[in-house]
Amino acid sequence: MAERAHLETGLAFLLTAGLLYLTQRALHRNLQLALHRLARDPEAALVLYWALLFPGVLLHELSHWIAALLLGIRRYRFVFWPRRMGGRIRLGAVQLEEGDPFRMSVIGAAPLLTGISVIALMGGAEPSTPSSGLALWASAAQALQGLLQREGGGALLYLLFAVGNAMWPSPSDRAAWPAVGIAGGALLGLLLLAGPSSLLPALAGVAVHLLSRLTPLFALLLAVDLPVLILLLALNRLLSR
Repeated sequence: MAERAHLETGLAFLLTAGLLYLTQRALHRNLQLALHRLARDPEAALVLYWALLFPGVLLHELSHWIAALLLGIRRYRFVFWPRRMGGRIRLGAVQLEEGDPFRMSVIGAAPLLTGISVIALMGGAEPSTPSSGLALWASAAQALQGLLQREGGGALLYLLFAVGNAMWPSPSDRAAWPAVGIAGGALLGLLLLAGPSSLLPALAGVAVHLLSRLTPLFALLLAVDLPVLILLLALNRLLSR
């Protein structure tokens, strides 16, 4: 029974994370398109795009800066203005000296960790009773309902939107992850081979617990982003006529 619940939790997380990824990718594309059509100026559209995500961008870059400070990595420059770089858009940046892969990986992951923590504090999407699988979505629905009923719920929803859409690490943030992942995977493999037989179930339990906490948070973001995407699709269809 426990193994089935673990499997359902893992599948629910993969489904939720996959839907969130696809939704946010389409949302950003349609948001940029709508702003470009409304502003009729690429640079003005870029500034509007940056302004809409401002709280999330600020949290993202501050997370890099504070993580670098705590880990002893020198900070050279804090860039907090949007610019186009080839086919990509950069909403901000923190220029750092090069450090070892572990510290750079932590700095790169800092916005994601901070963003998830802020979303958890705002939404409180934690299961009230032990649950697994798609039942975890009920926790997200409860959190969304609670947000709408709170004073200033609209502002909280906007902050949730801005943070949730700006917290993901950029390719440069993820540059050191492969090296750390390979080293960590090798170390984990050695521990599983040489460690006690109880180690694998214990690690599996920790992983399932983590996924059961992340799934409602990602589902909450999905519930906020989907209506925005639908509105943007309708707006772009209207503007294209």
